[in-house]
Amino acid sequence: MGLYFCFIVSLSDRPAMAGLFINCFPLLLMKKIFLLLALAGFATPAFAQGGMSSTAYDNGGSGNESRNSGVGIKGGYNVAYVKGSDVDLFPNANSLAAFNGGAYAQFGFNNFASLQIEVLYSRKGYHTDAGSVSSGSGTAPVMTPYPAFDTRLDYIELPVLFVGNLTETLSFHLGPQVGLLTKVLRDGQNLDLQANGYNSFDYGVVGGAEARLGIGRLGVRYELSLADLYQNGASLKYGTTAITTTGNVRNQCIQVYLGIGSRK
Repeated sequence: MGLYFCFIVSLSDRPAMAGLFINCFPLLLMKKIFLLLALAGFATPAFAQGGMSSTAYDNGGSGNESRNSGVGIKGGYNVAYVKGSDVDLFPNANSLAAFNGGAYAQFGFNNFASLQIEVLYSRKGYHTDAGSVSSGSGTAPVMTPYPAFDTRLDYIELPVLFVGNLTETLSFHLGPQVGLLTKVLRDGQNLDLQANGYNSFDYGVVGGAEARLGIGRLGVRYELSLADLYQNGASLKYGTTAITTTGNVRNQCIQVYLGIGSRK
């Protein structure tokens, strides 16, 4: 209710409404996806009585292997943004629409639990609106304008996730993740990681839910980085002005993905 109210009160102010949409969109997206997953999880068992469900991967019901066991590919949409005490230094930082894709393998323990290991290519980062930043000191600082631009961060990621089945078609995923920053594009320019103060190694935690029907999968996931994106003292340029960070900037990301796989 509160999410919709934020749009109603700003109808007379289009710039404010646009900003609120950017901030509220990830929450609205999560709400819609979780509703879809819940409907899929509770509605498809009835469909599965006459067709193919995840129980088809149960080795005939022996209970010796999780019905999740198998390999496959996946890909989808990222809503990426940054959080941390130093984010306030970035004028008008907003979320960035990006993508993810890769492969997975699952190893079943029993009909409830399995371990899923993935190798993903995932783009993260943030968008900065046009604005100005202070380049002076004292009572009359000089405001230097700069254009809007994207900071794109390309990672190779390795999530290792515990998968627990809630129903025949609905499961939850939880576990750690490590990542390697391979490329940074800022305002269309390819940046050297070390020279521009980026930490190439990333680690964090991942949690989400997934609905399955046969070999198809639909999932939503939240990624929380626990590693600083920038090194302490890194200098970031906005136009001709440099901003020095303490390093307290971390990636966060909402993922929505589709997958297809087969039994091992």
